[in-house]
Amino acid sequence: MEIMYPTVIIAFTVIALIIFFIRFDKKIKYSYGKKIANTKYVKETEYFKVKLKKYKIITNIIKSLYFICIIATSILIARLVTVQNLSQDKYNRDIIIGLDISTSQCEVNLELIKKFKSIVPNIEGDRIGIVLFNTAPIVYCPLTEDYDYINECLDKIEKQLDVVVKNNGNIPYTDTPELTKTEILTFWHGGVTVDSETRGSSLVGDGLAGTLLSFPNLKEDTQRTRIIIFATDNDVSGTETVSLEEACKLCKEYNVNIYAYCPTVEMNPLTSKEKINSYKEAVEKEAGGKFYTGNLEQMSSNIVEEIKNTKTSLLQTSKKTYVTDEPQAIFIIIIIIFVILIIMEKRVRL
Repeated sequence: MEIMYPTVIIAFTVIALIIFFIRFDKKIKYSYGKKIANTKYVKETEYFKVKLKKYKIITNIIKSLYFICIIATSILIARLVTVQNLSQDKYNRDIIIGLDISTSQCEVNLELIKKFKSIVPNIEGDRIGIVLFNTAPIVYCPLTEDYDYINECLDKIEKQLDVVVKNNGNIPYTDTPELTKTEILTFWHGGVTVDSETRGSSLVGDGLAGTLLSFPNLKEDTQRTRIIIFATDNDVSGTETVSLEEACKLCKEYNVNIYAYCPTVEMNPLTSKEKINSYKEAVEKEAGGKFYTGNLEQMSSNIVEEIKNTKTSLLQTSKKTYVTDEPQAIFIIIIIIFVILIIMEKRVRL
């Protein structure tokens, strides 16, 4: 145990000692009655000596109790505390969801978003982020452990996709019952589809590379467990800065686990068996990742199981100092002293 403010005890001790040893010599004024003559004979009697001795003992006991009470009170004011310095190591994973939100993918993406919502509660404790891409990748939700915020972001994405699906796969340019025009245009034309007229859409390689580079300290912290959940129909329409194969090689180079998903031709007619196979080959061969297609329910459960089987890594070591007040013993001492003083006042007779 420690004392937070020891100078308080020193000050109170000095005051208590002064009070204990001070002699208040003053003339006693007799308001009533008369002084008794020849009291020296009384003082020499055995009865008087016994009573005087008892009086002095009781007086000293009372003074001592008051002295202890003052010191105990000073300890309470000075704060008797227990100080603990604890180190807390936090182990978890970094997981980023990379989602191709080209308009050809909206219906499938709606189902994917629902599955991602079901995945999030099963991987709580890990840091989760969201990267959206079409023409350009954007970090829609940076890595965080704020799961309310993550779910809020997924809800917003779901609303945007739902609006496009209801508009027959086209991005509306007016207000809708669900969203304002500003919200729609900011989400699409201010972000993932910017410059789509010249660059194209569904630039999958750029999307995966952008997702990869969204991890903090990618080069410095090579031991960190990082995971990408990546979904696209691989229907590239434009010129990529980075090809899918190159992006997959980068994932392997930086030791990032990738779990990829592609809808079947029946789910999305704009994809094809060739696109699915080339996507699968790049993920499995170049990145050493896992590839899923078709059944979304099986995909989500498999990914959760795979993630849980990957090791966690140290995120940070936080040192915290816990200061706990310990007034209980001092309070008990003060209460006991007061009880004794009350008993003495009521019971002691000279």
